[in-house]
Amino acid sequence: MFRLFLVLALVCSGARAEQVHYQLDIRHGPVTAAGETSTGMLVNGSYPGPVLRFTEGDTARIRVINHTELDTSVHWHGLLLPPEQDGVPYMSSLPIGPGESFDYTFPLKHAGTYWYHSHTDLQEQRGVHGGIVVFPRDKRFAYDHEAVLVLQDWTHEDPKDVLANLKKDGHYYALKKGSVVSIAGFLERNAMPVWWQNRWRRMEGMDVADVAYDAFFVNGESELAVLPEALPGERIRLRFINAGASSYFLLHSSALEMEVVSADGLDVQPVKVDEILVGMAETYDVIVTVPAEGAAELRATAQDGSGFASVFIGSGERVVAEAMTPPDLYAPHAEHHAGHHTMQGHHGMQGHHHDGPRRLSYADLHSLDGDRYRGEGDAREIILRLTGDMETYNWSFNDLPLSRADKILVSRGETVRFTFVNETMMHHPLHLHGHFFRVVTGADAGPFKHTVDVPPMATVSIEFLANEQKDWFFHCHNLYHAKTGMARVIRYDDYFGSPAFEHAKMRSPDIMDKDFYSAGEIELLNDFGSANLRVSNFQHRFELGIESRDWEEERFEANYLYRQDRWAQWLVGLEKESGEDAYLRAGIRYMLPLLIESELFVTSEGDVEAEFETHLQLTTRGQLHAEYETTGRYHAALEYRFNEAFSFELAHTSDVEGSFGVKWRF
Repeated sequence: MFRLFLVLALVCSGARAEQVHYQLDIRHGPVTAAGETSTGMLVNGSYPGPVLRFTEGDTARIRVINHTELDTSVHWHGLLLPPEQDGVPYMSSLPIGPGESFDYTFPLKHAGTYWYHSHTDLQEQRGVHGGIVVFPRDKRFAYDHEAVLVLQDWTHEDPKDVLANLKKDGHYYALKKGSVVSIAGFLERNAMPVWWQNRWRRMEGMDVADVAYDAFFVNGESELAVLPEALPGERIRLRFINAGASSYFLLHSSALEMEVVSADGLDVQPVKVDEILVGMAETYDVIVTVPAEGAAELRATAQDGSGFASVFIGSGERVVAEAMTPPDLYAPHAEHHAGHHTMQGHHGMQGHHHDGPRRLSYADLHSLDGDRYRGEGDAREIILRLTGDMETYNWSFNDLPLSRADKILVSRGETVRFTFVNETMMHHPLHLHGHFFRVVTGADAGPFKHTVDVPPMATVSIEFLANEQKDWFFHCHNLYHAKTGMARVIRYDDYFGSPAFEHAKMRSPDIMDKDFYSAGEIELLNDFGSANLRVSNFQHRFELGIESRDWEEERFEANYLYRQDRWAQWLVGLEKESGEDAYLRAGIRYMLPLLIESELFVTSEGDVEAEFETHLQLTTRGQLHAEYETTGRYHAALEYRFNEAFSFELAHTSDVEGSFGVKWRF
């Protein structure tokens, strides 16, 4: 009798499961934002791409056709599937070349809200992304309607140009966004001890967001009316997906209470909050009630306060959300961890703020089906320090980018704990492919997710059951951080890899960080001129410089530097002055406390010399630059920046008492 029942159950289950087919066509197409149109990468002609809907137990059959002249790929973010279907070029499969197609086939093992996006180069910024909904067999929460809401950040610049600008100066976009941290700002707030503390730690102020975006969208719109036909009192399930390339979004409203019922696709015990900060690649399902009257705004504000997108629930007169106060970039580090407008207040362990809106914390989330993914026994701990800097815009784990790091080996069946120690002033949303992990919020508590935010200067631990095979990608989901090295390959120790993939992987621009970037500046003053050019990647840096005093005497310098760690670089170079023989030099360039860049070197003539250089951001547009050499030379310049590229400059040097002109950065 039991066997008959089992057979009938299997037959019924099989009858309910379906093969669901989709075709995704990737083409270039126009995207309009802020009154300007530029080219994006569209899926089936739309930005974002279409929502793919399945039922738990279905089999997905998705054909992706590449109609562009570039390689592309699609990763099914958050779905547990065979490694060959994961969509990471040179790790799970080859990229989809121009004019080619790829057929993805995988079972839908679990319900929830997920999404898809390109894992090729920087294409995710251009629009190769869309939502995925896997409906459960049995509806767990009561609601009348639902909608998928994809949060996006858009720039009219080519993403490769964005990264090149960040490599010139990690604070390149600060002036455009109005987020320059200056001594004048610290003085106005009576916060000079914070400035001294930051400088002593060799850090600038808080870094909230890297890029100045032209627009923020929900489903490709800056404003969106969600289900205006819904009646007052009805419940709407909003499935939020942060598809932003490098933006956290604060969800907030003045008239709506949000009931969180799912995080990263997995159902949680319902919790009511007023605000949710959503990291890149995270998803949250919330249920809201249509107001009795009026259209209530639910606003998604970029974490740095530089813009927002809005959805309206209900009909009639609009009830707008109160504007988010931008984060205080001048606050001490400790206040950022507990502050109302930072991620730690959202995702940290402190819980709610009793004197303000209820903001969601990871500690509030309790997964309902977490036992499916929980490991057994003691966890093996792996410590990963989150390292990097805005000055050179290099990001890494344990001071090593992906291209220089060993794979992290795991054994099938073990429980692995990753402990993240964030040594930077940036938030990092970290995503593990192919697994759900538990965010450790207590002895045996914490939600199961696929992406976790690690706040600045904070420590966060996750645990996962190693129950897969082969290789899986692990990386920061800030697109520009991952591209510059903050990534690793998780390898099961009984897998030896494909030789062809291993060879191609090291040459692939999709997941490697060996690209070289250039930057330069030219000073043209009435009695002084200089030109400097550098070409660098994470490990190597080449510099050329020439200067002229009184437009007669000239000095030429060429250097090669090898990066030892964030603070130290070994240096060899050549220097030549007018009327003198060239000489070689070798030594070290080291960043001292107070952000003083120093060089100590020995010349081929047997001299030991040192040089020191620093910058002081006096006001939003005013900067002081000072250099001193133990030979007696010095150079001091005061500049006023018109924009990212051009400045007016006053200079005083040991050879030319006073000079004025312009500086051009390129």
